Amino acid sequence: MSQATDSTNVTPTDHPRVFRYGPAFARGELEVATDIADAIDNKWRVVITMGPYRGYNIHYDLKPDSHIVHLDFYSVRPAAGYNRQQVIADIQQGIQQAQGL
Repeated sequence: MSQATDSTNVTPTDHPRVFRYGPAFARGELEVATDIADAIDNKWRVVITMGPYRGYNIHYDLKPDSHIVHLDFYSVRPAAGYNRQQVIADIQQGIQQAQGL
């Protein structure tokens, strides 16, 4: 995760608060990340990583001190196998808990 927050290796996307770390695919992961970024407070950034051999399609981790939501996707099915709205709700709840709200 520390690599995902290293701003020297992060590539911007068309969304001002969504960034990529590592390889870029066009399999729906950017749309998921954009939906998440649009649903959370503007001070939070979203960093995408992807790779093979994941035991999940999407995993998220919060870095409250840096205001980063790290999304790690399974590269074969990054936008399938889960309820996007539920993931957004879970992240929103995690942010609220991290901020002590």
